[in-house]
Amino acid sequence: MGTILNKDREFLEDERKEMEQIASSDNDYPVLMINQNRYKEGEFPNGDLYLKWRSVNKKMIDDVNGKIIWTIPIKGPIVVYGHLERLDEILAYWYPSHKSFLNLVNSSHRTENLKIREDLISYAVIHRCDGRNVPQIK
Repeated sequence: MGTILNKDREFLEDERKEMEQIASSDNDYPVLMINQNRYKEGEFPNGDLYLKWRSVNKKMIDDVNGKIIWTIPIKGPIVVYGHLERLDEILAYWYPSHKSFLNLVNSSHRTENLKIREDLISYAVIHRCDGRNVPQIK
């Protein structure tokens, strides 16, 4: 994966602290994580490593009562402002609370999941979103 600059590291630490505050409050609420991934060449969508990761990842998400709401292969960008990063897939993970999301660190599948991610993913951005009004197709 890439290098994290100090200012980015501080931003990520602030995000973590905010999630911990929400998780420890009486006002915890669902969280939606939007993952934007680029995989190493030849892995997406049918590579052995990708398929193994999806299996292990689902078990880890299940451990905290989360759900994989959808996965979408990327066809390509239509507008770019700033730096372009080619992506392969966007995944939406829903967790019933911030506490649930933070409990991923206790999953028995976490170490295997992280090892596979390291070998599989060449670029990733994960966005935390409010999970109380999850988009649905009707």
